[in-house]
Amino acid sequence: MRAERLADAVDMTQLSLFDAPESDRSHLSLRARTLLALERLFPPATGVPQHEGEHTAFEQAKAAGSYAAFIDELDGVSDKRVLDFGCGWGGESMWLAERAAFVDGCDVDLAALTTAEKQRRAAGVRNLAFARCDVQKLPYADRSFDAIFSTDVFEHVMDVPAMLRELHRVLQPGGSLITRFGPLFYSPYGYHLCWATRVPFAHLLFGLRPILEVRNLKRPTLWASTWRDTGLNGLTFEGFRDAVLDSGLSVIRLERLAVKGLDAAARMPGLGRLLTFGVECHLRRT
Repeated sequence: MRAERLADAVDMTQLSLFDAPESDRSHLSLRARTLLALERLFPPATGVPQHEGEHTAFEQAKAAGSYAAFIDELDGVSDKRVLDFGCGWGGESMWLAERAAFVDGCDVDLAALTTAEKQRRAAGVRNLAFARCDVQKLPYADRSFDAIFSTDVFEHVMDVPAMLRELHRVLQPGGSLITRFGPLFYSPYGYHLCWATRVPFAHLLFGLRPILEVRNLKRPTLWASTWRDTGLNGLTFEGFRDAVLDSGLSVIRLERLAVKGLDAAARMPGLGRLLTFGVECHLRRT
């Protein structure tokens, strides 16, 4: 459910913009050409997984710095059934399955789930199952899970209040939902395409079309008329907080993650929206 998967799950081929033939750039708008010029000051991110299986391995490595902390907060999950909400290519789910009684991973992206299942079978993991979920409905019975983990997903959920109510439904009483996600839309890299261009606030300064022009130099053409078409919901910290308060879940902690070194500024009215990178929270069904 991450924007990288929603928009670009098929082809991860990379190409340096300055290596692109001039004919590929001749049709670009002035704003797109400006983004190309600014790449000399802000080089795009590197190390993006490119081949099937690399995505799963990348997520599996990531789990040691994400789900490990979630497990510590719950004092272990060895006796728990855990849902990996927005599991993507299943790497974090596979890492989690080594530590939990049983893990279910769900996502909206069928291609990612197909890769995840292939990797699960190759690794011989038996206490793990993947399922496709609807954008507003989870394919699980009420009170199915002792805990729900999720990273970098809620900024792509188009109806956050409805999904939080669904997560509440499938949690056992006393069960926990722990999530960390970002970057939020209004933060410096909220357009989620740092492998294509890494100009801070490029989406707010240049708009959608120039960024798509630059992005489409690197991968098969993506057509989108709004940011929501690319898988971004425009969520703010305040919007998520309000959805949480409406969900029926109790707040154990709800933290604003600031752009590095700018914690005080991120709490300021107006300016804070631009300097809030993401959200981390622990919610519980009481």
